Amino acid sequence: MAAMPICRDCFSGTLRGDAAPTGREEALHGLPTYVAVPGPGVEPLGAVVIIPDAFGWKLRNTRALADAYARRIPATVYVPDFMDGHAPPESTMVLLESKPAAADSWIVRRLKRAWSILRVAPSMVSFVYNCRASLVKPRMLPFLSGVRAGAGGAPGLQKLGVAGFCWGGLYATMLTHDVAKNRVTAGGREHPLVDCAFTAHPSLLSLPAHIAGVAQPLSVANGDDDEWMGRAKMQQVVALLEAKNAQAARDVHEVVIYPGAKHGFAVRGDRDDPQQRERGDQSEDQAVSWFQRHFEAAEPGVGSA
Repeated sequence: MAAMPICRDCFSGTLRGDAAPTGREEALHGLPTYVAVPGPGVEPLGAVVIIPDAFGWKLRNTRALADAYARRIPATVYVPDFMDGHAPPESTMVLLESKPAAADSWIVRRLKRAWSILRVAPSMVSFVYNCRASLVKPRMLPFLSGVRAGAGGAPGLQKLGVAGFCWGGLYATMLTHDVAKNRVTAGGREHPLVDCAFTAHPSLLSLPAHIAGVAQPLSVANGDDDEWMGRAKMQQVVALLEAKNAQAARDVHEVVIYPGAKHGFAVRGDRDDPQQRERGDQSEDQAVSWFQRHFEAAEPGVGSA
């Protein structure tokens, strides 16, 4: 994959102050991981691995979303540190989202913006270099295989979905491809590594290739004029997935486009903005319904495309 370009919207947003994470941290399959579980006495339908945006496994927003998924699906939800500690600090988001004073002149506003970008540039560059695909995939695939195997590596497979946001959206999409590295063996036969995937405002997708390769069920949530996935690209995504649905003679995949939703809305949207809050809640509903549908519908490992 080509080097990652830097996107301002991928590093900005709003920190959530309306939710306190309730899960736990533990080492799992060799990676530090945030784990969220359903309420007491509630049996999970399956497992969801969140592949986060650029702010990684520790972001409060992402952990709050994991808690919501765990409670609502219900599922065991994992947020691993696929970035090996190289996620930018939350202060990056605060700096890029800060607004200039109304009294500032045009030149002062420009200078303040440039200074903010210079302050966060080192962490952005470190993220781009240390979180490239050649380093991330060797951490990601063994982790997913371990979760797929279930507790104790039992002969059967645990139902598994992935949810990818922004940076993680590319990987969630690629995990739906029918290629050798995306398969596991159980009971003497091969199965897909994941049963289904959800992605919101994915970045770095190469079209048509990354969507043309989709085989396992994929659900996409995106704004109507996203910086990364603008109108023309989303028209292409919709056309490709609708063609796959037509070929299968059923709705294997889905795309939901949210008017007015900004890049990052599913995780880092401003909860004090009624529209952004609504769009974030709607994308959460979309993901929950998607995982419920596929965890309840079939035995794990049975392809749906």
